[in-house]
Amino acid sequence: MIRITSTVPVMLPPVLEIYVVWHPDDEANARPIAQSIIDHYHGDQFSGLIGGAVEVYVRSAGWHGTGSEPRPIPFPGNPGPPQPAAFVAVIALLGNGLARSLLKDASDPWHSWLAAVKQSVDAMPTKNCLHAYALDPAAPTSVPLAPLFAAHQLLAAKDPLHSPNETMLLRDLSQTLAQFLEGNCQPIQVFVSHTKHMDDLSETATKAFISLVREEISQSRLAEFFDSHSIQAGEKWAKVLEVNAAQGAMLSLRTDRYAGREWCHREVVTAKIHGVPVVAIDALMHGDSRGSFVMDHMPRVPASRSGVNWDRQAIRKALVLLVDECLKRALWRQQERLAGTAVGVAWWAPHAPEPLTLAKWLKGNKPGGRSPIIVLHPDPPLTPCEREIIDNIATLAGCKDRLEVLTPRTFAARSNAVPVRRKGRGRA
Repeated sequence: MIRITSTVPVMLPPVLEIYVVWHPDDEANARPIAQSIIDHYHGDQFSGLIGGAVEVYVRSAGWHGTGSEPRPIPFPGNPGPPQPAAFVAVIALLGNGLARSLLKDASDPWHSWLAAVKQSVDAMPTKNCLHAYALDPAAPTSVPLAPLFAAHQLLAAKDPLHSPNETMLLRDLSQTLAQFLEGNCQPIQVFVSHTKHMDDLSETATKAFISLVREEISQSRLAEFFDSHSIQAGEKWAKVLEVNAAQGAMLSLRTDRYAGREWCHREVVTAKIHGVPVVAIDALMHGDSRGSFVMDHMPRVPASRSGVNWDRQAIRKALVLLVDECLKRALWRQQERLAGTAVGVAWWAPHAPEPLTLAKWLKGNKPGGRSPIIVLHPDPPLTPCEREIIDNIATLAGCKDRLEVLTPRTFAARSNAVPVRRKGRGRA
């Protein structure tokens, strides 16, 4: 494999900056929530993107000491330095401390600070967004906070029978951010890929599992595509399945016999070649007599059960992971747009190439000549065995010694073209 050299450094501007805001009097309740957001978006799930894809900062302590407002937020459109990100999301943690502070005196510095934030968001709503999470259920409707937040749907806000929790918050936040970056207010549609063919031993448990998955989706802000429910009378079911498998996101329910069903194969293949995020839940009960190479190479979550009862936590974990994959794809697309043609990448693959997706891309693009072909995908890099298979496919396609499959880290190491992701930790 040849090594391509580049001497032109390309520094991409940051894509998304998240600012978590709370009043110092709400510190005890707000700090753990802020820390969970920092840990989540600085964790492994997003570490494979180019540096600056997503950063989390906090705003709470006074800029000029106790009793003063926090440091200002650098919004897009505001003069720098520092250089603003392409998109800014402000997450306000609403507690009684903030409400009391604003109620005391209209000259309270938090009044003008929040007003300035709201003004910046309203001035550029496609680049800036403001969301809120209630530390106390009564805080958003209190007299001082109601004008800013009472009319907005809060993150992780459910009916009284469902208390907000960290999982719900992170799932809501990732979906909101993915919609924000894509300029789409429609909920992410989850295509539930499953098999209707079950043996007598597993039929009851399999049906219970599928039903529980649908119940969990219905209690989220996600939309669902479930074939027996979503395909209308008179529609061509095969075409509808293919169209819907190629958009939104896919949750693959790996139950007994799933890997042997042709239409399950078609659904997964369609999703993969269209770059649709796919997450699998492994819910085998008696095992599977065969596997399938088209059904691997995706994040997986193991399901568990006690007797006839399935564990909901595995399903909730899979949904958070799936929505994170949607946000990761949106961030990757924005980085491709910001980079343009400057880095010389032929294909910004949303996932690491595999024989299925690489063969499809090579067939559609037919790269001729002798120029290098760079494929860039999020970290981690392919293993040596995987690279060998990719090289064999490239040779068969007439691209021997011209195809180089890289990640942001390996690309930066060999060409100094793309910076490695920073490891900042929620700076104030």
